[in-house]
Amino acid sequence: MKSIVIYFSQTGNTKKIAQSIYQGIIEEDDDCDISRIQDITAKDLLQYDLIGLGSPIWHRREPINVLSFIEYEMNTLEDKLTFVFGTHGVFPGHYIGRMVPALTLEGLIVIGWRTWYCACSVPEHPKPYFTDGHPDDIDLAEALEFGKEMLKRGKRLKAGEEGAIPELPRGKAYHELYPGPGSTDHVYSTHPPKGSKQEIKELIDLRSFDFKVNKDKCLYPKCTVCIDNCPTHSINFTVSPPIFRKNCDRCWFCEQICPRGAIEVDWTPIADFVDKNIVDGWFKVADKAEASGRLRRLGKPEDIGRKTFWYKTKKPRLKIP
Repeated sequence: MKSIVIYFSQTGNTKKIAQSIYQGIIEEDDDCDISRIQDITAKDLLQYDLIGLGSPIWHRREPINVLSFIEYEMNTLEDKLTFVFGTHGVFPGHYIGRMVPALTLEGLIVIGWRTWYCACSVPEHPKPYFTDGHPDDIDLAEALEFGKEMLKRGKRLKAGEEGAIPELPRGKAYHELYPGPGSTDHVYSTHPPKGSKQEIKELIDLRSFDFKVNKDKCLYPKCTVCIDNCPTHSINFTVSPPIFRKNCDRCWFCEQICPRGAIEVDWTPIADFVDKNIVDGWFKVADKAEASGRLRRLGKPEDIGRKTFWYKTKKPRLKIP
C-alpha cells in the first residue's frame, strides 16, 4: 500500500507529529512519503492508496488553506483512504467534526483521526501556557503508533474486511472528547460575555483590530518573508498602504516572523481583555481535560503566565519550520 503523510505547520509542532506518524508507517511498510501541504497537488495524490492530512487547529477549526486544499486538491480522490490528525492548545474544538465530513464529502473514506495537545504561540495568550512542553517524547511515540495503526487498518480495509472504520462521535460525546464552543461561558463564539455594554464593545473591537506596517522598518520588496509564508496569500504590498485581504485567517504568522518587526499590532488591550474575561474559562477546561486523562500537564497551573503574554517576547517570536 502506497501512503503519504501531508501536513501544514507554522511553529513546527504539527511537523513533529507528522514525522512521527510517517515513521510509524514506514516501520510497517517503507512505501510512504511525507510532504508539506504547499508542496503537493491533486495530480501527485492520485498515486497513493492512503493519505494522511494534518494541521494546527485555529479558532477551534481547520485553517482556511487546509479546507481549500481538501476542496481543490482532494476532490478527485473518490474511494481513497484517508486519516486526519491535528495539534491544538486547550481547545480541539470542531476540527475533527469538520475535517471528517469535508473529506467524506469529496468521496474519500476516513479511517481514523487523532489530535494532540501542543504548545501555543498566540500573541495575546499567556506564556507559559497550559499545554507548553507538548509534543514531548510520549506524544511522538503515540503518533508513531497511530501511524502504524492507520496503515494496518488501511490494509485490512483494502483486503475487504468490514467494520474497520470508526464512527465519529456526536453531540455530548463529541464535546467531551474535543472541547470547544459551549464548553465554558468564556467561549464567546457562542456565548456573549456577561457584563457591561463597555465590555461587549471591547470584545467587538478585539475581533476587528487591524495590522499596520511600519514603513520605516519594512524592507519590501527586498524582503518578502511575510508574503512568501502567508498560508492564505492575503498580503498585498504592491499598494500603499499594504492590504491584508479579507481571506486573512488571523494566524498572526506574518507579524511573528517579520525579521524587523515591521508588522505591528497593539496587543496590550487585546491581551488585557483576554486575561480579564477569558483565561479563567481556559483554566476550567484544562482542569477538566486533566481530570479525564486527556491532558498531561507538563507545568503547574500556578505557573500560567497571567501577565507574561507571548507578544512580549522579543520579535521575531517564531522561526519558519
